Amino acid sequence: MILLVFASSYPYDAQREETFLDPEMPHMLSRFEKVILVPQVRKGKRLAVPPEVEVDESYAGFLETVNKFSTLLKVLFSPCFYRDLFENPFIWTRPSALIRLVTYVGGARLTQEWVEKWFARSAYSESECVFYTFWFDAAAFGIGLAKQRYPGLKIVSRAHGYDVYEDRYPVHYLPCRPQAFACSDGVFTDSAAGAQYLQARFPAYRSKIEPALMGVPDPGFLTKASEDGVFRLVSCSILRPVKRVDLLLEGIAEASRRRPDLRFEWHHFGNSEVEGVREALQARAEKILPPNARAYLPGYSGQQELFRHYCENPVDVFVNVSVSEGTPVSSMEAASCGIPIIATAVGGNKEMVNTKNGFLLDANPTAQEIAETFFLMIDHPEKVADMRTASRAVWQEKYNSEKNLEKFFNGLKTLRESK
Repeated sequence: MILLVFASSYPYDAQREETFLDPEMPHMLSRFEKVILVPQVRKGKRLAVPPEVEVDESYAGFLETVNKFSTLLKVLFSPCFYRDLFENPFIWTRPSALIRLVTYVGGARLTQEWVEKWFARSAYSESECVFYTFWFDAAAFGIGLAKQRYPGLKIVSRAHGYDVYEDRYPVHYLPCRPQAFACSDGVFTDSAAGAQYLQARFPAYRSKIEPALMGVPDPGFLTKASEDGVFRLVSCSILRPVKRVDLLLEGIAEASRRRPDLRFEWHHFGNSEVEGVREALQARAEKILPPNARAYLPGYSGQQELFRHYCENPVDVFVNVSVSEGTPVSSMEAASCGIPIIATAVGGNKEMVNTKNGFLLDANPTAQEIAETFFLMIDHPEKVADMRTASRAVWQEKYNSEKNLEKFFNGLKTLRESK
């Protein structure tokens, strides 16, 4: 049995998918005779993978050389393009939706072409292969379209956030969804909320949609609480508007102004795709925080560095104030270390955080509400120790990657064995 793994860039580090996929490698290798990684782009540093794993860069190379005009012709001769236009006539009046459809169908048709060429030159048959895409995107649909020629192949996808929630987009629309579900053998969301959302939107394909929580490995230690009168907060995310890190800064500033007798220390681990954003946020923090609060924005260099901080430094709370979420890895990492969590009541946050291990904020909290939640922890230290124990228990029950990955890849193996 052969497993082909499609990701945005992995084993290149441009999209930071190694955080998720590195822990999956042993499970793939123990259940499949061969594992082939198929990146879509070759950007960033090429990461080391186990020697028995093959990396096929021909898909990325193919996409690098395609002609835009020929791709457009593929779109214009694709029945799936016109079917989506017929089923969603508003697309004609919304240029952003039309562009999204053209881009999506173009990517799917190119993927379909590559898959058909891969089988033509490959020694493997369709009945041996499972195609596993880390995102439920155009590549997943394109592999599904290849079933027209290779009906025996199996295609499964994970789904996270941008590839789940249509209402994240100004025009609440993602292309070709019913068609993509129809040719898929399974779509696995990283949260129960994501599965419920898709099942409600596409009830005809309910049986193909289910949650498959991901998780993180056991770090092997528990983070300590502060014992020196400093309230230490950590957050970890890419610096994008959806993460609202600036709102968190305002909440910390509000809390430290209202409690001048207390000291606050905030570490945010995360980079930006736009040059200068992190530096600008650091400068703003230095401007608005009073003398009893400090902000540190060291960037992000990987999970190992984050866990080193958790191991060597006390942390009192992990905070996530995102507009929307799947199930954030950063929150799972914090839970595995026994850190209480404050998070907005969106997406997978609602499944991870409860009154035992932290606090759920309103989906759109104010800086004042964030500050008040900090005070609930500061003023009730007797409850916080129990929160630390409960946070670790949540990780053990739901987000232990060894247990979750064992179940997921056993399912993929069973899918292929079922023919």
